[in-house]
Amino acid sequence: MFYDFYRTGSDDQVTLDDNQLAYRRIKLRPKILIDVSSHSPSDSVNRHTKLLNSSVTISFPCIIAPTALHRLANREHGELATIRAAVTHSTIMCVSTGASTSMESIAEEHQRQIKEYYPQSHSQLWYQLYVYSNRQRTQQLIQRAERSGYKAIVITVDVCILGNRECDIHNNMALPDGIRAENLIDDTNDDPFNRPYDSSLSWRDLEWIRSITRLPLIIKGILHPDDAREAVRHGVQGIVVSNHGGRQLDTSQSTIEALSDIIRVVRSEEKNYEMDVYVDGGIRRGTDILKAVALGAKAVMVGRPILWGLAVDGEKGVSNVLQILKTEFQTAMMLCGCQTIEDISKNDILVMNSNNNKSKL
Repeated sequence: MFYDFYRTGSDDQVTLDDNQLAYRRIKLRPKILIDVSSHSPSDSVNRHTKLLNSSVTISFPCIIAPTALHRLANREHGELATIRAAVTHSTIMCVSTGASTSMESIAEEHQRQIKEYYPQSHSQLWYQLYVYSNRQRTQQLIQRAERSGYKAIVITVDVCILGNRECDIHNNMALPDGIRAENLIDDTNDDPFNRPYDSSLSWRDLEWIRSITRLPLIIKGILHPDDAREAVRHGVQGIVVSNHGGRQLDTSQSTIEALSDIIRVVRSEEKNYEMDVYVDGGIRRGTDILKAVALGAKAVMVGRPILWGLAVDGEKGVSNVLQILKTEFQTAMMLCGCQTIEDISKNDILVMNSNNNKSKL
């Protein structure tokens, strides 16, 4: 039941499958005879990535996506195991509103790991926010995140209503005793599968959120170029091109195929600042990360692979997933003749499927 909760999407799961298949339709065209050596054998090319106006640098362009209820995968440690791996690999964990560990406990463990074991880590915590019809509860979540040291608010905007997740309905999905959405324990309704999402949420509500926090705002759940244009006009610091891992509107466009149009609009609209564009959905290999960056993404967000690692071997499992992706990404950079992250978008290394109406980028 819990595996199905993590694994499946909505309706016929067309979007879920296409998120991965779309990456396979994009081919790489490597450049050769470029010096990709370095004085450091373990760091032949520079993978480091600067985000949010260079306010943070992560070890490679991969962020742990917000996914709920990690204790379903690893009952003993859950999100605490995940954040330890994030610190080890000097990357960001975006913590879900539906986490099975409180945001404060995750923040305390994050700070402890950096202080005691990895003082050189640039790891950060971002907080993923669902906006509820009870705005007081929403404001309390934002204020708790800010007090706990989270560095950005990632607002999920594609859940005006929960998608039709038939496997969860068939399985009568319910949480076991002792596991709950800890950040919502004060709510009158603590059922993470029947939350009172605010279906009236609109662009004007961004100003209210901005008025109650000093943290950067990132909007997660954009597929349409018009929405990307609107995000720029509202001055948000980032957007995540996302279809909620294929769990909301089935047959919606795959995220990597939506990315190029969104990048084009964003770059044409930007005036006095640069807005980060991230992408999630279907990333399973280092070459997928390379393709996303080549299309203009600052970084990818990875969700399900993190959960599989967590289920297999806790903190070590998550760390192994991150290391596999990091090693594959570095290998792909070198084989494509890219010395730096900037080279990935400059080197003209992608050949797009003709069905996308773009022969190459």
